[in-house]
Amino acid sequence: MSEETNPTAYNRPNRPILEDADMNGLGQAIITLTKEIWVLTDRLHVMEAVMAENGVDIVDQLRTYQPDEALQTKLKAENEALIDRVLSAIAGT
Repeated sequence: MSEETNPTAYNRPNRPILEDADMNGLGQAIITLTKEIWVLTDRLHVMEAVMAENGVDIVDQLRTYQPDEALQTKLKAENEALIDRVLSAIAGT
């Protein structure tokens, strides 16, 4: 899959991931991200179950969906903003 069509290709920050000064915020960042990931995972499973109970089974469609260029651009921008916020939190800035 090329970078243009790989929706996760932009998950690589353009700076060293951690500097020595970043280590103090790392533990809190990991816990915060883990909580957020769980909230999203839980909501996705609940949404899939509710939709299936109402006759809409989208699990396979979610696994195979390929976003168009506009959606991929939007997702990339939102992902980069999230990464910037996380790295800023780790760095304490």
